[in-house]
Amino acid sequence: MANLRVFDLQRFALHDGPGIRTTVFLKGCPLDCVWCHNPESKRYSRQLGYLEKTCIRCGRCEEICPQKVHHISEDGVHTVNFSACLQCGKCVDACPGRALKIFGKDLPHEEILKIILRDRDFYQRSGGGMTVSGGEPMMQFEGLWELLRAAKQEGIHVCLDTSGQADPEKYRQIADLVDIFLFDYKITDAKLHRQYIGTDNRRILDNLDLLCGLKKDIFLRCPIIPGINDTEEHYRAIAKLSGKYDAIRQVNVMAYHDMAKGKAEQIGMPYILAEKKTVERDEKRQIYEKLKEYGCLHLQES
Repeated sequence: MANLRVFDLQRFALHDGPGIRTTVFLKGCPLDCVWCHNPESKRYSRQLGYLEKTCIRCGRCEEICPQKVHHISEDGVHTVNFSACLQCGKCVDACPGRALKIFGKDLPHEEILKIILRDRDFYQRSGGGMTVSGGEPMMQFEGLWELLRAAKQEGIHVCLDTSGQADPEKYRQIADLVDIFLFDYKITDAKLHRQYIGTDNRRILDNLDLLCGLKKDIFLRCPIIPGINDTEEHYRAIAKLSGKYDAIRQVNVMAYHDMAKGKAEQIGMPYILAEKKTVERDEKRQIYEKLKEYGCLHLQES
């Protein structure tokens, strides 16, 4: 029986499928999107996080850490050697300002399900349920399958948020356990897909075709990143997909926001798009209008 490595669990989520939901975020992803809004999800390994604004520079972490990960200078600058951290958690326990945390906790699916079931009444009233996201949940397939099976046995509506980058046979195995696939469609041009995401999109498109052929409900989720995929070609391709597959019930625009910059800093990772700004409401409206112009069906505006 496999544990699942969880980096966050959000109750009363409203944007991860229909109704009120509990979203389980799993660590690990085979892709490397430069705009990833959950950079703490990319690596499967557990990671130390440091939030500078809540640090009171008391020095307890420096005193207790056996790996000398933390150093506070005489002028109060707290530096963190993330690469030396073994995620023992001693500094986290010692921190009075809660400036430190470990991203990644291993939980059995039974424990996760207990949390899910606390809000069963809200799911029933709102048409909600459980969403599993990431990272890429399919990377933890054994534990994912156990969690989905247990949720369905309890009558919980299930959404799976996926990049589509996984073994097609695994999608076949879990298809009956998922009510809605929240399926990412990031970049149309294969060369740009490789440049900004780390691989081409061939397997992703094949898996979209597979799931639609299995008549699974799909919400096509389209992150729009200015200067990267806000192109006529991409907008046309989104519209074309919306008409090609009857299984696509919604097209969701996921306009870029820059929250990931601070999250990347928190785990000591570089963030390539540091200069980009959050897409504001007027800009998002222009994206909707462009997709409508090309005949995009089932466009869900927010």
